[in-house]
Amino acid sequence: MRFAPMRFSGMSLRHNPEKLSISGSDHVRVYHSPCCDADSRSLGRELRRIEGEGEFCGKDCITQYQALEQLHIRSKRAKLVLPHMEPMYAYLKELKMTAKPVDDVLSYRFLFIEAQSLRPEAQNTEFYLTKTDGESLWDIAYAYDVPIERLTVLNPQIPLIDELSRGVRVWIC
Repeated sequence: MRFAPMRFSGMSLRHNPEKLSISGSDHVRVYHSPCCDADSRSLGRELRRIEGEGEFCGKDCITQYQALEQLHIRSKRAKLVLPHMEPMYAYLKELKMTAKPVDDVLSYRFLFIEAQSLRPEAQNTEFYLTKTDGESLWDIAYAYDVPIERLTVLNPQIPLIDELSRGVRVWIC
């Protein structure tokens, strides 16, 4: 099976990372009382950490690494697409070259931190947005916390959820 390439901020990696780890947990607070049993409350989900290792291959392996490094230096929130996962918004927090390039191969390590999603303030109102470059229906579903199934029902005029035309109106609710 061939997986879709990992993408970040419009840059597609030619080869998916060899190692990929995604971790997240719930933030729980435990309250102690001198006269009663302890009580715990969930304070919500912590942001996910996406760590991995991979290699850039080819005569332009340094150029490939430098392109990813420029995204790291800019340190902006951007769309991260991983194989077999819904897209998310994340920050590239760490990027390390782990070995000198040898025979057109450069090893690297990375750490992404999930960014909080953007959610519309208006509830129970008609709301739409106009698609801009680089967005898919998956991106919009994630950013506005709307199930993809609901978006496809609300937007029957959109035949392919991965390919949106520039300027198309997407109904959110």
